[in-house]
Amino acid sequence: MGRNKLAFSVWYTQYAGFTDSYTRMHRAFNRLEKWACKACPHVWQSLAPGLVWVSGESVPVRELLSVVSDSPDMRDFIMAHHIHDGQRRRQRFLEYGLFGSYECYGEVCSLSWLSSRMLQIVDMGRFRILVFAWCHVTRNYLGIVVGCPIAHTQRLLHHVIQLQPQSYRFVDKGLFGSFFVSYVDALSSGHHDVHDNVISLMPNTGPHTSTSYTRGIKITITAMFCADETPRYRVYRYQVTLELIDSVQLGYQCVQLESRHWLVHYANHEFVHANGAGVVGEFPVLSVERPFYRYCSRVEDDPAGLEVVGFEG
Repeated sequence: MGRNKLAFSVWYTQYAGFTDSYTRMHRAFNRLEKWACKACPHVWQSLAPGLVWVSGESVPVRELLSVVSDSPDMRDFIMAHHIHDGQRRRQRFLEYGLFGSYECYGEVCSLSWLSSRMLQIVDMGRFRILVFAWCHVTRNYLGIVVGCPIAHTQRLLHHVIQLQPQSYRFVDKGLFGSFFVSYVDALSSGHHDVHDNVISLMPNTGPHTSTSYTRGIKITITAMFCADETPRYRVYRYQVTLELIDSVQLGYQCVQLESRHWLVHYANHEFVHANGAGVVGEFPVLSVERPFYRYCSRVEDDPAGLEVVGFEG
């Protein structure tokens, strides 16, 4: 009994500050489990067991702290690994990234959550990034800023970012706890589609999305900045989803897409018309039996230097 009290005393002295983080992350994972077991069980099955406490101490967490430091801002991240230590790196799980996937022109990007023993520190000039989720094909990743110039400390230190390594362009996603809880909320609310047990990296509602209905056909378009592309100019991927909602309103049992027309807007208020037959080399057919079609493509700044500010079609 005395030995147990001593072990608890040692644990409490070193890790009492983690209790709020544990509660927050535990609730988030409970919601994730409830959603994933119904929507995409393969993703849930890919999660590895959490790190364990040994003799009043957590040796893996102590090793982790040597990398990420014992900052209150990092405790949610550490406790997340205590509940589930990343995703299993088995071949059959590689396409089921916890943080989403997409396919564009045959290239598949799937952001898998790394275990504590696979975390990497990447030096990007004067910034140090802890990579915690990455795609083994595209090298796209999510990371946490664990070191930066003093001028950026208040705004970026310990924040999750999606970074373009070549040009240092990034998307700030906030502290890990807020990022993860918001992401689970987005999954639970249907903010991301799930097909064949794969979470779509591109959301279907909210900012950077547009939905319209035309004669019983629902069209949803999502745009996403590419964080793994060329440093010379900005590149965006966009995803188009076509869905036959009401064949009676359409007046036919099936319909085929024959051509496309896009209007690309640039920062100098100029625009360019882009026309062509079909989409990505295909002429999709929507029918009552197969009402769904999705494809992904890309748009980029003009090589001459004009920045894309919008596109419509």
